[in-house]
Amino acid sequence: MSDNNNETMADKTGADSIQIVKALSPREWEAIRHFRQYYFFDKASIIDPYTWTFNHEKHDHLVLYKGSLMVGYAHLQYWPESRVALRIIVVDEPHRNQGLGSEFLHQIELSLKEHGIEKIHVQSSPEAYQFYCQNNYIDMPFNDPDGYESCSSDIDMGKIL
Repeated sequence: MSDNNNETMADKTGADSIQIVKALSPREWEAIRHFRQYYFFDKASIIDPYTWTFNHEKHDHLVLYKGSLMVGYAHLQYWPESRVALRIIVVDEPHRNQGLGSEFLHQIELSLKEHGIEKIHVQSSPEAYQFYCQNNYIDMPFNDPDGYESCSSDIDMGKIL
């Protein structure tokens, strides 16, 4: 699917409608790189070390469109035992506080549940903790099967779908 197809599909559904797609086009991958670097890795003063996940079968990278604009991004990692880690979810700053993040998260959860996923896990920053609480996430061990270390300030949370 080209980025023109994505724009056309979004435009047909209305200027303010939202659509979630798996990243496919060069334009989407460019936006993903920006979201990841700007909102996460610049804060740690490092270059994104996880771009290898862009071509890995256990990872999905989703783009949130509002009309024809790419306004959000999510990175999912599929784990054994019908679990998923939500590694990143972000809505671009100019589009925040409009309910888009909660709607994005809700649509992701519905899709995961339809595909047999039972639990979604997240390591929340202190700044995002209230967002997850408002979306019915609870304290839940992260238990990363790959053993990646997390930031010491992150809060392990999750939700049974």
